[in-house]
Amino acid sequence: GGGGRGAGPAALRMDPAQLAQLETFCHALYNAKSEVERAQAHQTLLPLVQNPQCMPQLQFVLAHTSNPHALIFSATGLMKLITTHWTSVSDQQKEEMRNFLFDYLAKNGPDLYRSAPSGVSPVVRLLCRVITLAWLEGPQFQNVTERVGQFLQSSPLHWVLGLEIYTDLTTDMQPSIGPSMSRFRRTALSFRDTALPPIFTIGMQTLQQVATGQITIGDKTEERRLMKQVLRLCCNCLSFDFMGTIPDETSDEQSTVMVPHSWNMLRDEGIPKLFFDLFSRSCTAQWPECAQLCLQCLVLLAALRRSFFQKEEDRTKLLASMMQGTTGVLAAKMGLQDTQCYHELCRLLGKINATHQLNELCASEQFQVWIEQVYSFSMDSLRHWEVMPNSKHYLLGFWAAMVSPVILLQDKAPKALEAYIQQITLAYIESRLFMAEASADPNNTADWDDPLQDEVLRAEQLDVLSNLGRCRYQETAQEILKHFEEVSRLGQAGQMNQAVFEKKMTWLVYMMGALVGGHASAKVSPASRADTDAAPTHVVNGELAGRIFRLVTVTDGQAVPSEGLELAYLYFLEQFRKVYIGEHAKQVVQQQVSERLATVLGLEDENAVLGLLINKIGNNLQQRFSLESVVKKTLALFHELAAGINIVHTSDRSPHLIVSGRLLLKNDMVKYILGNHASPQFGFLTHGLSYGKYRTMYYHTLGKLLFMDIRENKDAFEKFMEPQGHILNTLWQQSCQNPALLRQESCKGPLIGLCRDLRGIGLACASCEPYQMLFDWLVDNPKNPAASRVTLFSRALDVWWDDPEVTTPLLKFMSEFVYNKAQRISFDQSSPNGILLFREASTILITYGTRILQRTQFKDLYVEKYKGIGVSLDMFSHALHGNYTNFGVFELYSDSSLSKSMALALQMCLAIPLQELNAYLKALKPYYYFLELATRGHMSKVMELEPLMLTTLLQSIEEGLLSFETGVSMQCCAAVDNVISYFHIQAHNKSQNRTTPEQERVRRFLTEAPQCLQKILHLMFQLVMTGEFSSTWSISRPLLGLVLLHEQYFMQLKEQLVMSQIEERRAKLRGYFDDLMSGVENNLSTKNKDHFTRNLYNFAQVVRTLS
Repeated sequence: GGGGRGAGPAALRMDPAQLAQLETFCHALYNAKSEVERAQAHQTLLPLVQNPQCMPQLQFVLAHTSNPHALIFSATGLMKLITTHWTSVSDQQKEEMRNFLFDYLAKNGPDLYRSAPSGVSPVVRLLCRVITLAWLEGPQFQNVTERVGQFLQSSPLHWVLGLEIYTDLTTDMQPSIGPSMSRFRRTALSFRDTALPPIFTIGMQTLQQVATGQITIGDKTEERRLMKQVLRLCCNCLSFDFMGTIPDETSDEQSTVMVPHSWNMLRDEGIPKLFFDLFSRSCTAQWPECAQLCLQCLVLLAALRRSFFQKEEDRTKLLASMMQGTTGVLAAKMGLQDTQCYHELCRLLGKINATHQLNELCASEQFQVWIEQVYSFSMDSLRHWEVMPNSKHYLLGFWAAMVSPVILLQDKAPKALEAYIQQITLAYIESRLFMAEASADPNNTADWDDPLQDEVLRAEQLDVLSNLGRCRYQETAQEILKHFEEVSRLGQAGQMNQAVFEKKMTWLVYMMGALVGGHASAKVSPASRADTDAAPTHVVNGELAGRIFRLVTVTDGQAVPSEGLELAYLYFLEQFRKVYIGEHAKQVVQQQVSERLATVLGLEDENAVLGLLINKIGNNLQQRFSLESVVKKTLALFHELAAGINIVHTSDRSPHLIVSGRLLLKNDMVKYILGNHASPQFGFLTHGLSYGKYRTMYYHTLGKLLFMDIRENKDAFEKFMEPQGHILNTLWQQSCQNPALLRQESCKGPLIGLCRDLRGIGLACASCEPYQMLFDWLVDNPKNPAASRVTLFSRALDVWWDDPEVTTPLLKFMSEFVYNKAQRISFDQSSPNGILLFREASTILITYGTRILQRTQFKDLYVEKYKGIGVSLDMFSHALHGNYTNFGVFELYSDSSLSKSMALALQMCLAIPLQELNAYLKALKPYYYFLELATRGHMSKVMELEPLMLTTLLQSIEEGLLSFETGVSMQCCAAVDNVISYFHIQAHNKSQNRTTPEQERVRRFLTEAPQCLQKILHLMFQLVMTGEFSSTWSISRPLLGLVLLHEQYFMQLKEQLVMSQIEERRAKLRGYFDDLMSGVENNLSTKNKDHFTRNLYNFAQVVRTLS
């Protein structure tokens, strides 16, 4: 290797032979001839990037190699090591590494750009990571603009290099979700206020110099590289996460760009023009990547927050230059053959429209020319629907967003707009039919996503159509009907291929649904105009629905269903449901409705219209159950109808509550389903174990209807439950003979089905009466609970504990059964039922918990272990918090079920390592719920844990305080508060000169593990001072206790926080801390806590003015 490159830090020396060997391995790693060679290289090199002791070696390679593969390997390896082991890198190492990388790039960067351009980025990224990680550790790491400034005053390639460092730094500074997130957020906000403004200014100045020709670079490739780098830098600066909100990756639209108020360089009115000029220059030079970046910057400028402009006219000027610029691009079709440029232009038009109201757009003198250009561009795009179909979404959104203001402004809106919108709508409908034809063709290899296959895409498109259709509702509906008639005619005459017929029909049904769904807020043609022969909307709706119900009758008779068409029907029915409910409301209010939907459909009344909906639901559950997506949507629609409460505003604006479940109970099909709910003709019930969740939903819906119908009629309930009772008795009798019999395969399906059904019924018990019926049905022998049918579940769990297909539904049912939601569980004063219910939950927890904790082999940790633990903790928490058990009774009568189950639940919590808890948080939220309840009511039990174990639980609580799940962070605050309050009570409980065992345990914990609570105290102050915690009230409760408990540590922490500020802010912060504790007494009375909360609230407000 070239040894004359300025040796790295006094590091391990490698002789040239060793270095050469390492270079060979690196080469093999990235392009090996064979798998064997690659595997060997991998094995040799892997230890180097896993052990922090190897950092000096990697740095030596970086300094001395001229092999691009070795360069990339050592730079990425170092980056991985310092990111993972940052805390073990010494301050001197950090300084040295940073200086070494700056010097290395200054010396070798330009040569690398020429000889091995792929080697530059990893080194730059490594440097940026060192700067980011060290940023908060002292001002010596923050002088980045000085160091990079030297690059910007040298050769063109040094200049590009300096800009690349800035570009990467602005990317690396963006905080992301994950461990130590809060530290990254603090880094980002400090960087935003100090280094980002000068960096952005440099970017903008460079652009202006390029545009005015002050910078000319002879070599075109170098000029292109410089241009791309500056544009990327400006784009990064504008899209910086200014508020530290860590936006989620999936939503690609940043709604507004929250640049700080001090960024005056953006108020210069020539800025949009600058980017449009650079765009046209890039198109001429054929530099598509530069052209795209120009448009991306313009999209960000169009989204600047309204409050950034001091005067309204500045904003108007920006809008005018945006319109002028886009008009020019559209007129010349500049750069639009490049797909990315096309996409960004569509985004830009959408953004201009989204950030301005229609009257602001119309006020601009550019408007007329601009809107004509956008219109012809949109129509053109729809004719070529197969090119970049996803970018069209922004264009369609552009027109859809115009609809409401056009309807609102009525005659004040520009005349042409309504006609434009109508034309776009029709062109869009036609483009979907062309798409249907193309997607039905098996030889079609186009690379667009078919919205019929992609639910998210489809929902977006139908949403847009439902909006567009509101503009001229009747005319649009008539057009769609024409298409429908034509496709039907050709299909029935056999003149259309079956696949094309199905695809086209599917689109038409969806589009008719979208129209019907949007019609409630459609523009009504004024009746006074003589030239309107448009039919009233209920007639139009009736015609659309009539066609579809006739089609349903035809396709329901066919043996082989088309999944796409079936899903389209369900979408239509969901939209039609809203219309139907509205029609029903009219009838309730006005009694005599002359114009009725039913008449148009040729039916006698609204009830018969509902019958059409319900019959389709019944048919799907009986015949279409092989299509899972259809079952899922059918049940969702059924549930919506049964449980929906709709507020409908009638013509006189008065709101009416329509409970659609009441209407269902009059329907024959519904009566039939309630009477024969378990009949084999509902084939989805027995379709297989994977359909279990649909059983729960089905019985939840039927339970709602049943309880609405029978009120407290016990006999009717017993009658309904007969099929389930039959299974329950059979299984229970087997468990009485010998529980092991339950483990037969023949019992598995019925047992799982029973748990799913009963959970559904449990979900429907919304008040005391239905719950009591379910309870009595299961606990059929309350005088001798051990001989009750309810004990089947713990017996079954005993033999099936290792099979999650059984345990998950069983535990979920029990969790629902012991859950006192809406205070539905209320037993008599003299009833032992509450204790009985708790003991059953306790038995189940112990049966499952002891086994699962002994098991060590798992194929799928989540399914086999954590899901079960999560649900059992959920169940146990419901039982603890149900308020139907007097826990004092257990110790009084030496019943160990509480203490055993409590100890086991704590063991289950301890069996989950912290990183697994974070990884499976969704399933394990009950972990925190349980810890909050355990520390609230059962601290003496919690204190029986060894100090080390208690520390483990407190560490996971500390981690939970940083959780983005608000519920989790609040429960963690409460849990810390519970622990601290208990400690205080024990400390101040002076009984006759002897310490109780509880006091001894507290004293032992505080002497053996004091830093555990101190870390929480430190973290809470950080959260308050950075303003990251959503509720000051919740965090103030435990914080006061922590401060009083660790007074010494609090003093040190205060000093440390004060000294970390720059000189002139120290006195201020010290004053804020004094105010925080002023008037606070050394006790935890509510009055004192409230006083501290007020102080903390003020403290949090003023501290933020420092940063």
